[in-house]
Amino acid sequence: MTTIRAAFYARVSSEQQAAAHTIESQVSALTERARSDGSPVPPERQFVDDGISGATLARPALDRLRDLAAVGAIDRIYVHSPDRLARNYAYQVLLLDEWRRANAELVFLNRSLGKSPEDDLLLQMQGIIAEYERAKFMERSRRGKRHAAQGGSLNVMSCAPFGYRYVSVREGGGKARFEPNAEQARVVQLIFSWIGRDRCSLNEVCRRLQKAGALTASGRRVWSKQAVWHILQNPAYVGRAAYGKTRMMPRTRKTRPRPPRGRPAEPRRSNTPVAVDSKEWVFVPVPPLVDERLFRAAQEQLEENRTRARLGRRRLGYLLQGLTCCAICRYAYYGKTTRERGPGHCLKDYRYYRCTGSDGYRFGGERICSNGQIQAEFLEAAVWCEVCDLLKNPEKLERELKECGEADASLQNAEALKALRLKQQHALERLIDSFTEGLIEKDQFTSRMARTKGRIAELDAQIQAYSGDIDQLEHVRLAAERLRELSATIGPDLLDADWHRRRELIRTLVQKVEIGKDNVKIVFRVLPDVGRSGPESIAVTLPR
Repeated sequence: MTTIRAAFYARVSSEQQAAAHTIESQVSALTERARSDGSPVPPERQFVDDGISGATLARPALDRLRDLAAVGAIDRIYVHSPDRLARNYAYQVLLLDEWRRANAELVFLNRSLGKSPEDDLLLQMQGIIAEYERAKFMERSRRGKRHAAQGGSLNVMSCAPFGYRYVSVREGGGKARFEPNAEQARVVQLIFSWIGRDRCSLNEVCRRLQKAGALTASGRRVWSKQAVWHILQNPAYVGRAAYGKTRMMPRTRKTRPRPPRGRPAEPRRSNTPVAVDSKEWVFVPVPPLVDERLFRAAQEQLEENRTRARLGRRRLGYLLQGLTCCAICRYAYYGKTTRERGPGHCLKDYRYYRCTGSDGYRFGGERICSNGQIQAEFLEAAVWCEVCDLLKNPEKLERELKECGEADASLQNAEALKALRLKQQHALERLIDSFTEGLIEKDQFTSRMARTKGRIAELDAQIQAYSGDIDQLEHVRLAAERLRELSATIGPDLLDADWHRRRELIRTLVQKVEIGKDNVKIVFRVLPDVGRSGPESIAVTLPR
């Protein structure tokens, strides 16, 4: 007999399900089943994706589970049902095949798996039918909404743009409609007038709105150019609300190198909106707020502003843009260039990274963070130096782990405990053979059997306690091997890499850069497999 290293995976799709705690019923059922099978699952092997779609494989908890299975650290995986594992049939087959090759048994609570060819065929058919039903439902819904929009119904709209109030089907007596909001409609008319008649730029419009005290749709006083631009592009303000301006498409890549403050590292949805050609839009009549001629004049002025913009020689951007964040308020650091007098009283451009929370104008006039700015040259050089050091010396990961001594000690202790357990198992078998041959009495056999089983259970618990450190050591060794491969691919010209090459390498290896008052913490990504998300991290702290 050997100890079964068990794990379980649970998932719910939507944020509403996550808020309703429906994940708890899955966790409870999985825990009870594993306990009844004699292979309880410790907390570190319980993998839960709360509120993440099953139509994608980019799930943090699932990635950690796959990584452990890939290094042979898991023998059995419990999942409530196939649709909790993946909604896409191809993804189900991929995961099943991957875990079978890793000798990890997959157990579904609602059905048996792999007992016969008929079982495998039934699972495949269920996956195909579920995927077909989902696609058919989505296509019917899309065609039905488009048909309703072509008939002039606003029921297909879920909200109204800035300047209107959305009257729902229930409030409107069975028919949804847009009603002008007097205060917001006045702001919309001012925006079009400033662009179409006064020929202002977007920046000037934002300054005028802020000076006038106009509030955005979210109630803020600070207006962005993007918000003003979207208002100017919306044909609803001339009486034609557009339906079908975007289409949901599978997400192809991560749009941000680091997740925004308070957001998960991986997006919860597998799809992202993509703009659709205006020729395919369906227009629904709504009350107009702006004259047609003023709307056209605003579009012409936007085009003129765009053509008159002098691009000139574009400077290279900030190397760490999108990766830096504040260790105090958790808001992002952004790049800022200021012109100051340097030696000889000559004006010179100085580059800094500045905390968003230290800008009072963003938060009603009061700054929420006291963390200072940091020179861009120093920070970028320090991060690049650490990246080069990691690529040149990938064994540094293993060396730092061994210096702690915990992982190696855990590995040695676990091996010694496994040897003791094997001896106890042999003793148990000899005890059974002795009783079968009549060499010992029943009372003596019962007492010895209880002591031996108790000792085996104690050894199993101790071995389980060391499993986390052993898994970490396996992860680090695998990560070091990946870094060696990457370093060999790059070659000896690492220090001479240009700005674009440096940014590519930094975004590949660095997860985030946390800037504190006294130090800078660089958190590296350690990717156990190519194309995976959900990185395990190591940190390097530098004096500021």
